[in-house]
Amino acid sequence: MPNTLPAWLDIARGLLKQPTAAIRETLPQTYVRQFVADRPNLKLSEDAAGNLRVDYRAVDATRPPLVMVAHLDHPGFHITSIHDNSVDMSFQGSVNGRHAIPGSRVQFFEIKNPNAIGEGALVSRSNENGALKTATARLESGRATLDGFAMWAFPGFSIENDFIVTRCCDDLLGAAAALCALDEISKSAPSGVALTGFFTRAEELGFLGTLEAIRLETLPKNACILSLECSKALANAPQGAGVIVRVGDASSIFDTDLTHALTLSAQKRAERDATFKFQRKLMDGGTCEATPFCAHGYRASGLALPLGNYHNQAFDTAGNPCMGPESVHVEDFRCEIELLVELALHPEWLDDQHDQVTPRLKANAAMARKLLS
Repeated sequence: MPNTLPAWLDIARGLLKQPTAAIRETLPQTYVRQFVADRPNLKLSEDAAGNLRVDYRAVDATRPPLVMVAHLDHPGFHITSIHDNSVDMSFQGSVNGRHAIPGSRVQFFEIKNPNAIGEGALVSRSNENGALKTATARLESGRATLDGFAMWAFPGFSIENDFIVTRCCDDLLGAAAALCALDEISKSAPSGVALTGFFTRAEELGFLGTLEAIRLETLPKNACILSLECSKALANAPQGAGVIVRVGDASSIFDTDLTHALTLSAQKRAERDATFKFQRKLMDGGTCEATPFCAHGYRASGLALPLGNYHNQAFDTAGNPCMGPESVHVEDFRCEIELLVELALHPEWLDDQHDQVTPRLKANAAMARKLLS
């Protein structure tokens, strides 16, 4: 285990223990603010939408920043009414309603308190086009508040059999990876480096924070943007096989030059370190924030951590749908941070506009002229 990994897991633990939901990101925002306050080489700013920007910029940095984008929300419930021990809720995010079975446990939170103030269980729910829309829970202990929210009742953070297990990997663990990379860079204070962490709101409602950031021009248009997501593990993109260089998502293909630079950077890292693992995949289990950035003319690509129980959607031992904690392999998390630090320290690698006509294609073209003309 690298000496840095325990420190990185401590950062992940601190952030993932902060409950969150779309438009209820106060607690993870508070964690990010304190993180920056403890590191004088980092600078915090906030746009009008409440997105947080954290910058390390050396005085001699001349290139556009490498921007790591992650969102601070997770699918969860807003509380709409409370009658005695009955709590009505609307679901904010995307979950197949068949997983939210009656009896599923929920915890109730206030927006400024990291500790649950109450707990209960679903007694009913309604779906819209198959997706969970509303639910009613029975309050069994403690209390709930109208300005609060609810999450599925799973631990904030634990390590089990080399996996990070939590109610919310997506996307607080992506945000934690960005903070870890910023921590490493802020400690070494390298020259020529410009690294930014950008922490958005309400992604689960349709990239609302990102779209406002684009409108507000919170990030420079020439930035190199990396969406850091926890993306549903796939048969050909398994957990434990390394961080994923993400060529696209369910909606779009990302900037090919930036993706190529990511791939070359990962290959260089793997050549020096046999423990470093990466995959290059199209992760089409969902859509991430690189898509709206690309659609608005930004140069954007992404990294992904293969995610177990995407959006807490799980199956019990009999194969029946239920809710469960999300999980990410510790080694995948480590490899993502190492790749981010590697990229930050070598910004020149992101300058290349690579020649897509590879040596092999050039050789085949010569053979074609010879054999087919």
